[in-house]
Amino acid sequence: MQEVLQNDEKFSKVDRETVEAINLFAGTNIDIDEKEEVIDMCKAWEDQKNEGRELGREEGRIRQAKVTALKLQKKGHSIEDIAECVDFDEETVKKWLVS
Repeated sequence: MQEVLQNDEKFSKVDRETVEAINLFAGTNIDIDEKEEVIDMCKAWEDQKNEGRELGREEGRIRQAKVTALKLQKKGHSIEDIAECVDFDEETVKKWLVS
């Protein structure tokens, strides 16, 4: 995809209406500057990839915190201690431990 966007101007520079359609049909959230008539899809694609990476990192952090919380609970640690160790609030940790 990156190669296509970099090497073909008809895909690399797209009008705002087309980007709005892409967002609607593909479920993406490409930022559209209302002042711009043409959107740089290379930058938009890179932004989407970075957003996906960040989301994945956050999901991984939460998953690991849940695993750690369960292990600490089995060892008899309090909710307060567990929350502090995994760096989440006590209410969130409680929800993890009862589900």
